Amino acid sequence: MPTVPSMPSGPSEPTPHVVIYDLDGVITTRDTFTVFTAGQLCRRPLRLIPTVPVTVRRFFSRDEEYRRTSGLFIAGIALRGVDDRTFGRRVTDYGRRVGESRAWIRSSTVDRIRRQKEQGATIVIATATERRLAAALLETAGVPYDLLSATEFTESPTGMQVADHRLGERKAESLRELGVDLAHAEFVTDSFTDLPTAREAESVVLIGASVRTRRQFDNRGVRYSMEP
Repeated sequence: MPTVPSMPSGPSEPTPHVVIYDLDGVITTRDTFTVFTAGQLCRRPLRLIPTVPVTVRRFFSRDEEYRRTSGLFIAGIALRGVDDRTFGRRVTDYGRRVGESRAWIRSSTVDRIRRQKEQGATIVIATATERRLAAALLETAGVPYDLLSATEFTESPTGMQVADHRLGERKAESLRELGVDLAHAEFVTDSFTDLPTAREAESVVLIGASVRTRRQFDNRGVRYSMEP
């Protein structure tokens, strides 16, 4: 099990801090896996039919658990009959396309990460998007990082399915499993679904967060700073 790289310590060599970044909405401007899933559905348009009522309800829902489970339902339909080799090729190609797109990548966040890395920070990317997609995107966009925690898919007889969805409480739990000390980390996000991680972090920065998200953090008493 990988852990956060060891960091120098001592009075003449201060310990760099750990900075955890969400990916979608922070490093990117949109939700990468949602758009990928929509593209997979468009390959076989008839599969769109059972997803329409779920998608409409999901769009208007404020129930985070419903949004999570409905997202998995839609992904399952989109990836029906797809094996791991095909899936890996598709998500990697898609991640590279996103990574090289100026419209998709939030350059100010990438610059922020690069500065922090140069100053000795340990950079952790924690995302609910698929691991291979995230890795290809980050590499193509030139985003330096030390550790990637991302959602894992597995092949099943009916197609690709989520094996480990690193969203909400599971995102925080998986970071702890990887040895990340949340209590001494800065956490950068745009989403209220990241509240469990935000509550444990030493400090929280919102980038690209909506008014609704900021209000939700305020209502839960989570202090944060904001950047564009």
